[in-house]
Amino acid sequence: MNKLVQCATWSGSAVVASLIIFACSSVDEKPAAPAPKPAPVVAPAPAPAPAPAAAPAKTEAVKATKTKAVEVEGVISAVGQRTITFQLERKGKIREEVVGVDDKTKIEKGGANVKLGALEATDKGMINYEPDSYTPALGIKITGKGEIKKVGGDD
Repeated sequence: MNKLVQCATWSGSAVVASLIIFACSSVDEKPAAPAPKPAPVVAPAPAPAPAPAAAPAKTEAVKATKTKAVEVEGVISAVGQRTITFQLERKGKIREEVVGVDDKTKIEKGGANVKLGALEATDKGMINYEPDSYTPALGIKITGKGEIKKVGGDD
């Protein structure tokens, strides 16, 4: 039996050695590459910035809005609940314009701040407003009395 145990041990050792050799030969000696990472989620690219040429146009528009207000001398021909109608001379002709008045409009008559109701037809003064917009007058300063004339002039 001694020979039988010895033979089995050698046979078992040979099988184990064969398995080890086979296992080692099938393993590549290069380091294993890491598992590929999932592709990162890419957000859509933001819209491109506007061209620099657009900035000067915007600046000009801002300048235009800041310089729209004018101050003209006129004679008030009518006073409404929230408006005044005044006459002014433009290009040699008498024109009438209507401008709104609100709580922010500064109205001065005789050196004192007054309300819209204190204004009368024939009051002459300086009207500060924006002629090309529907915004209320910025200021009205009455300087005296004037004369209401026929609108249109020499037509």
